[in-house]
Amino acid sequence: MSKVNIRTKQKAWNKTRRLLESLTAEDLREAAKQEQKYHKINNPAVLELLKSLGQIGSATPGSDERKSYMLTELKSSFVYHGCPVIYLTINPGDRHSPLALLYAGVQINVDNFFPEEYSLTARVKNLLQNPLAVVEYFHNIIQAIIEGVLKEGMFGELAHYYGTIEYQGRFTPHMHMAVSLPILM
Repeated sequence: MSKVNIRTKQKAWNKTRRLLESLTAEDLREAAKQEQKYHKINNPAVLELLKSLGQIGSATPGSDERKSYMLTELKSSFVYHGCPVIYLTINPGDRHSPLALLYAGVQINVDNFFPEEYSLTARVKNLLQNPLAVVEYFHNIIQAIIEGVLKEGMFGELAHYYGTIEYQGRFTPHMHMAVSLPILM
């Protein structure tokens, strides 16, 4: 990570500064490893530092700084390409798709698939055990929609599109997309 911003209250800055200066890069790496494994951070100085910080931001996906940057990109595209005329939310039905099961390694007959042969519980279990299969399925469905629908002119000539990916409460991805057409520029 090349750039990180931290925020703390002014009255807590001296304490925060002392904590930051007392910690080594290795202390922070170790705390990050513990956090990634969902273990309790055992360094009291790191715990105290985390309590005193209001926000940590960077250009990593999902951070406030990244979201702010994406909003600026989107606004810039409005100026350059005109206002979008189509707003899409794409939510591939991974839980009901035989392709998602195929990506997850389930041996199925794609040409003669009967969903009732695979209970919803079994489908969801297979997908939860193979989260990368869900991501690959999502990526390929989105690419097919962009290439086969938008770029092929289903809504007319394409000027520009901009999409963001979010994860739902059930931890599956969906995309919000703004599409601009040149006729309104």
